[in-house]
Amino acid sequence: MQFHYHTLHHLAHWMNQHLQGVEVEAAFSQNRNELIIGFAGDQFLRIGCHTPLTYLVPVEGYSRARKNVVDLFPELLGQRLSHTEALPFDRVLILHFDNGWNLVAKMHSISSNVLLRRGEEVVALFNHQLDLDWEYKALPGEFHAEAARQEVPAEPEAVKKALRSVAVVYDKLFVSRCLALMSGGRSFEKAFAVLQQEIEADDCYLYREGNRVRFSLIPLPEAEMKVNGVVNGLQTFLRVHFQLEAYRHQYKQLDEAIRKPLDKKEKLLASYQESISQMETLRNPEEIGHLLMAYLHLVEPGQEAVTLPDLYLEGDITISLDPKLSPQENATKYYHKHKNRKFKLMHLKEQVEELETDLLEGMADLEAFAKLPAPEDLRLCPQGWEGDAFQAIKPLLKKHRQEEQEAAGRQLPFRVFQRDGYEILVGKNARNNDELSFHVASKQDLWLHAKDVTGSHVIVRHRAGRDLPGHVLEYAASLAAYFSKRKSDTLVPVIYTPRKYIRKRKGDPPGLVVVEREQVIMVEPLRS
Repeated sequence: MQFHYHTLHHLAHWMNQHLQGVEVEAAFSQNRNELIIGFAGDQFLRIGCHTPLTYLVPVEGYSRARKNVVDLFPELLGQRLSHTEALPFDRVLILHFDNGWNLVAKMHSISSNVLLRRGEEVVALFNHQLDLDWEYKALPGEFHAEAARQEVPAEPEAVKKALRSVAVVYDKLFVSRCLALMSGGRSFEKAFAVLQQEIEADDCYLYREGNRVRFSLIPLPEAEMKVNGVVNGLQTFLRVHFQLEAYRHQYKQLDEAIRKPLDKKEKLLASYQESISQMETLRNPEEIGHLLMAYLHLVEPGQEAVTLPDLYLEGDITISLDPKLSPQENATKYYHKHKNRKFKLMHLKEQVEELETDLLEGMADLEAFAKLPAPEDLRLCPQGWEGDAFQAIKPLLKKHRQEEQEAAGRQLPFRVFQRDGYEILVGKNARNNDELSFHVASKQDLWLHAKDVTGSHVIVRHRAGRDLPGHVLEYAASLAAYFSKRKSDTLVPVIYTPRKYIRKRKGDPPGLVVVEREQVIMVEPLRS
């Protein structure tokens, strides 16, 4: 609606008053689908061939970027604007310059384009994908004045058909306004005459339609702002349109940045709590190991299960066994399960504490975000958009961007785990293993790897003045076992040694190292 024929007619009149005889100093594009024509005296014409928004607006002052700018239509430089015309009953504005040059702004929605012509010949296009525009002919649209004198019932479809028979440029807004005038007792002919008077007036109106701002030459009940002067109205319209689009983008960005992590952490917290609950309700593997050791004389080699008196609860208990293992080895297996279960519980409870802290901070951000008005709730006023929404959103955006930058700075190309204040790094592939072991790890760090199979290098960061606790060593070894080809085994031998005792021979493939002074620990792969 903002570039209906009548709007362009007003624009042509304004340009003939203010830009006639003014020389073109620049023609360039620095935003996609937007052409800027610069005139002497710091006057510019912004022409946007966007979808769904097309625009053509004179503005005072425009900042040319230092890079990513494409100069266009050099033939226009130094040419003076002789006059401007709106092609009758079409959405086309033609700027005529000296020496027969003219610029055609064809504001036809998805086929919008700007054409440079010499006389009637098209010599350059702004959008080169619209090949048909090379054959463009400036033909006025049809207008049938006699059709405005027909008798029409005050019904939407009838009025729409009647307006279309006058000229195809009359859209749904004209239908709505005609119906409103006819509801007061006017005939279609008189309503159309009033409509023409309103269109010719120099007032315009801004209103909301869905989640967008619209521009109108006719007064509408839903109009939120009246602006005197079509050019002033178009400038205001374009400003508030881009402000709203920027706010909508920022609002959506914040919504996703706050809500998505919260949802993810809430689900993760519920999952961890469920895992803790299940692990704490299951029978303690250590008790089963004690029972096997207490009744070794009752356990036969090769059994898949054995039923024994339960020393902890009333009755008997049936215990599953690995027939390939001896009774003592089966008991050891349950002791390892107990240690692994204990490590998992510790790890899960630490994660729960961290998640609960993060959720408290996230809920505070969500409360601050909830105080911001949604884009559809913003209201227009003479200054643009009323309220403090545009200022209130800035600190939240700044905080979010700082957190993103900090998170990006913390990211390492390795898997990172924590255990009682010790940082544990796990490589992801062969080259990554070399990077971890020889460029990230220090000589005092502990190095681990599953014995005799391919797998990840694991590094436990050294803490000055402290000996590595046994349970941290077992946890790191469980990670080395899990991130190896033996992750599905019951027990896995893992070698470990200080980082200073591993070296790489010339010509060795990525990930292959020579290990000295290693020790071995048997662990169950950690599946957490």
